[in-house]
Amino acid sequence: MSHVAKLVCVSTWFQCLWFLSVVGQARFQWLGLALAILTIISTYRVLSISLRDVVLIALLGLILDSLNVMTNVLIFSEPALPIWLVTLWLAFSWYANFLRSTLMQYPIFYVSILGGAGGALSYLAGNKLDAVTIGYSLPMTLMILFVEWLAIIWFVVSYQRLTKGVLNHDT
Repeated sequence: MSHVAKLVCVSTWFQCLWFLSVVGQARFQWLGLALAILTIISTYRVLSISLRDVVLIALLGLILDSLNVMTNVLIFSEPALPIWLVTLWLAFSWYANFLRSTLMQYPIFYVSILGGAGGALSYLAGNKLDAVTIGYSLPMTLMILFVEWLAIIWFVVSYQRLTKGVLNHDT
């Protein structure tokens, strides 16, 4: 399968997991979580994805969203982070690990700006679909989320560059 075909398949599957999680929320949270875990387990070798990196990025995302909840940037209907949000972070970290080699071909500044906008807009979509409530004004919330997602994307791409550089230096 060509890289473009893989990109289309992986991107489509990520969007399906996102949609199932955000629209389905509690109704489909266990199905979404099971599908995300099965996706990671069944594809990490074929797609050359690092399980360590998937877990690391998912944990960082969950910590960040926990901080967003504690500071009322994001408000969920449950007192703790919902299971479907865990699914989203697992799916995103799987997707980001797949995309990383492609993203590394472009200047990190532009990739991070686009990723920051995309990440912030995904929460706006979640708000419009009643999955999350925003605690501040829309412009303030989008600015906070943009900066957070800019940092997430920067980390995802630069972490790979750093680890590749370290590995290449050692060999």
